[in-house]
Parts: sequence; structure tokens; C-alpha cells
Amino acid sequence: MDNIKRWLRTVLQNYNDPDRTFRDVDAVLTTYISLKPEMNTFTYNDGNTQLLLCLYGTIPITYRSIPYNIPVAFWIPSEYPQHPPIPFVKPTANMLVREGKHVDKSGLCYHPYRSSWQTDVNKHTLLELVAILQQVFGQEPPVYTKPPSSSPASSSPMIPPSIPGKLNSTPPPPPPPPVSSTSTPSQPYSPSNASDTPSPRWAGDGTAYYNIHQGLAAMSLSPGGYGTPPTAQTPPPVPTTTTSSGAPRSSSLPTLASRQAVAPIPPPSLPSSSLPKGSRERELQENLYRKMTERMQAFNLAVSGEMDRLLMINRQLNDGEMRIDQEQHMWADMVRRLQDNIQLLRTRGKEIEEITSTVNAMPDLAVDEALCGTTVVYNQLFDLVADDNAIVDTIYYLGKALNSERIDLTTFVKCTRTLAREQFMKRALMKKICDAAK
Repeated sequence: MDNIKRWLRTVLQNYNDPDRTFRDVDAVLTTYISLKPEMNTFTYNDGNTQLLLCLYGTIPITYRSIPYNIPVAFWIPSEYPQHPPIPFVKPTANMLVREGKHVDKSGLCYHPYRSSWQTDVNKHTLLELVAILQQVFGQEPPVYTKPPSSSPASSSPMIPPSIPGKLNSTPPPPPPPPVSSTSTPSQPYSPSNASDTPSPRWAGDGTAYYNIHQGLAAMSLSPGGYGTPPTAQTPPPVPTTTTSSGAPRSSSLPTLASRQAVAPIPPPSLPSSSLPKGSRERELQENLYRKMTERMQAFNLAVSGEMDRLLMINRQLNDGEMRIDQEQHMWADMVRRLQDNIQLLRTRGKEIEEITSTVNAMPDLAVDEALCGTTVVYNQLFDLVADDNAIVDTIYYLGKALNSERIDLTTFVKCTRTLAREQFMKRALMKKICDAAK
């Protein structure tokens, strides 16, 4: 598992969001151990090809209280999670795709959950898409067994379609012999021993229906012994009919494909048994079968509810993780900005302290020494301007004193004449200096 995770980390580096893609893919591989990752070339409808990550294998479903494995392939686009995954049903050589509401002829799967993916990519995950398609396939199987080409369609009995098992490139073996009512159910077909007996390990890990199925078989209550009229001597799951030429032929019941593929058997009202009718043992057998059927249905509902609850919890945990990451990034950015501001304030504080120390070390200067011209002539001009402004202010206040009758007119005229003569001389000297400076 660690090697697969390291390999995923490597191949997902070219994806737009490798961390999110790795988390979602790892969650699917942990939940569905029958799925395997690989890098393969995907061809779009316009003919363009791209090397993408593909999760291929099977997903377990339960159809009519019997577990099956559906071969699928989930392509992860490089723009994930902005673009949704591309799910396909991949039938084996002896299977055909059943076109329906959620699957087209090419095997491409459709669902409103996938159609609304881009409305809110944070609330959509690959694990939820796989779980939703698993429930959809349990209600409407997407594949069925290919009918024999040598058998006329007009004389074949009406048999429920079968559901394939896991995907495998090995050609399917011939059909198994009929199974009696006391035999155990067919084991899943393993690719490692395609020419030998099926593997004893149940491929659909994580489902409890197979254990119940085995328990029924051990008690001579295998569902393979039901569904045939009481007059039938042997209840074969693969019945034969006779054509017009008299040659027996097999019906379209399922066979062992590359993985387990058993036709769902309609739930009958009474089982077929070698016990005589009306006997105590026969009645106990029928009651036990009915009770087990009811418990299996109740267990199916309980498992579905628990799966929905776990999916909701998983979505809430994913949303919580994303919110925690966002809050963490926000607080980390805020801490970084505060540290930058603190560093800036410390730098400016040191500069202010250095300037203050420099100013305090400078000697005191007189105002008259600080305000001076660059040459002697400019210093003389500065004094002349100051004297001219002082004379203007003096004449102004002499006028106010005359208006308030603090001085008489004779004194006012005398002082004004003296000040005006002095002001004229200063202004004449100022004009001379300015003309010389030009």
C-alpha cells in the first residue's frame, strides 16, 4: 500500500491539484479494495488523447439479495477536482452493456451528482460518486450476459438477465453444471486460475450477503433450490430447452465469466425440496427460509441507511477539513503580515531613535545666525527688507494712534515724514541690489 501511495504521489504531480486528487483516490482505494490504479491513455470524443489516472476493477452490488461485482473504470481528468471523473462500465467478452437511464451504449455513466459537479467542487468527491453509482447499479444492473449465438431467440425462455463480475481479459470458461438445492453457491472466478476451479475467496469484500448465502446453503436452503415448480425433479440454475430439431440447448442463464456472474433468481413463495408436503420438516424449512429472506431485506435496508449516514459524515469531515485548511491558511497569512508589520515598526523605531540622538547632540543655534544669506550683499538685502516691513508697521500704528486721538496731527505728520524718507532710501538700495544681482 505504501508503494502504491508513493507511486500515486509521483504520477499525480502533473495534475492541477495533486493533494486533493491523492486524498480522494486514496479514499476510494481504501474503501474499494477491488479497484486498482493505473496510468493509461484516454481518448476524448474529438480524437485527442491524454495520459490519465484510471481506477479499474469491480464494485460490489446487491441485486435481489444476491451479491455481484460490476466491472468499471473511473478516469480521473488532469483538471480534477474542477472537472468531474469519467465513469465507464467495462463489460467482459461475454457481457453486453444494458443501455438505460444512467448508462449509454458506450458504457459511459450519467448521474445528476456528476452533472452538478462543477456547481460546488468542494462538496463533491470521487468516493461519493462511486458509492452513488454502486447504489444505482444495485437497482438497475448496467450489464447482462451475452445470449448464445447458436440458440434461436424465439424458443429461449424468459430468464432474468445476469450481472457480470470483475473485469478480466481472460476468455470466459464454459458454463458450470447445474447446481442442486443442497450445493453451495458459485464462488467468484479468480484471474490467477482461469483454467482451474474458482477461487475460494469472495471477491466482493465488505458485503455480508455472501455469508448469509453460504449459511443458507449449509442448511440446504440455498436460493438455487428455489424458483422452480414443485413438480421439477432437479432445480437447475441453467435449464435447457429443446429446439425444433430435438437437440437440447442452454438458456440465457449466466455463466462464470472472468469473475463471479450469477443470474439473479426471482424470490418465490415456496421452496423446492425433497421433503413431502405437509410434513413438519417441510413446514419448518419454509418458515426458516421466509424468516431469513425478511432478515436479509431488513439487513439490506440497514446497510443502505448506514452507508448514507457514513457518506454524510464523510462529506462533513471533508468539508470540515477544507474549512480548517482555509482557516489555517488565513491565520498563517495574518501572522505573517503581523510579523512583517512588527519588523517594519522596529526598523522605523530604530531610525527615529538615531535621528533623535543626532539632533540632541547638535549645539544650540541663534535664530539670527540660522537665518542668513549666502553672501554679504544678500545679508544686507535681508536687513533692508526687514527694516522696510518694520517702517510699514510703524506708520500703520501711528495712523491708529491718530484716530484714537492719542497723538495730535502735528506729531503724526512729523513722524510719518521722517519714516517715509528713511523707507524711500532703503527701498532704493534694495532695488539697486536686485538690479546688480540680475
